[in-house]
Amino acid sequence: MLYYDEYGSKENPTILLLHGAGALDTFCRQYCFSDKYHLVVPHLAGAGKAAAEIYEPEKTTEELFTLIKSLHKKRIGVIGHSLGGQIAIMLVSKNPELFNFAIFLSAWVNPKPKTIQMYCSLARLSTKMLHCRRLLLLQGRYWHYTREQANNMAEYSKQITPQVYRSFFANTLDLSRLSEYQAVTIPMLAICGSEEIKDMKTSLKQLAQNPNCRTITLQGANHNFPMRNATQLNSILKQFIFECL
Repeated sequence: MLYYDEYGSKENPTILLLHGAGALDTFCRQYCFSDKYHLVVPHLAGAGKAAAEIYEPEKTTEELFTLIKSLHKKRIGVIGHSLGGQIAIMLVSKNPELFNFAIFLSAWVNPKPKTIQMYCSLARLSTKMLHCRRLLLLQGRYWHYTREQANNMAEYSKQITPQVYRSFFANTLDLSRLSEYQAVTIPMLAICGSEEIKDMKTSLKQLAQNPNCRTITLQGANHNFPMRNATQLNSILKQFIFECL
C-alpha cells in the first residue's frame, strides 16, 4: 500500500509531488500551491511511512500508476526532485498520456560506476547521521521545515538502514537506457542549480535532448533549491504550470 498526503481541494487540477531521497517534505515551500491545485505527496521508499522500504524503481512506478488511476483525473501534472525527478522521468516516459506536464528538479540521469560505488560505500556512515535526531532537526530548520515536519523526519529517519540508503544510488536512472523518453511530447521542464555537481549539469543537457524539455539553470542555487531558493523557483513553476493547464 502506497501512503500519501494531500493538500488542497480535489476539485482543482492535480499535481503529483515526488520528493527527494529520504526527504518526505522536500516541497514544504511549494505546499502553498494548494490554494489553486490539488497536491498529492506519496511516501516513497526511504521516507515517511515507507522509510524502511528499499527503493525499487519498477515497484515504485507500478504503485504510482495505481495511485494515479485511483485519482480519477484525465491527466495530472508531476514534479519530482532528485530521486523523485528520476521517478517522474520514468513515469512520463512509460505513460505520457496520463500527464499534462512534467517538471524535473535536479534529476541525476548519468550514473557512473565509480560515483555510485563511492556513495554506496558511505551508506553506514550516512545512516548513522540520519539516526541523529539533533542533526536532523538542524537540517529541517535549514530547509525551512515546520517543527512538525522536522520532528517527523527525525522520527522516520531512524528506520533508514544502510541497505535502504544504498538503494537510492544503486538504482539511479540511466537516461541512455530509457529510449522512450525521447518520444515524450508533453511539455517538460528540467532545472538544476548553478552550484550543483558537474554530473547534475550534464544530466540537464541530456534531458534537453528531447526538444519538448526546456531547461533552466538556477543561479546561485545548490541541490536543495526547492527549500532554500523557493521564491526564485516558485515564480518559474507558477508560470510554467499556468502555460500548461
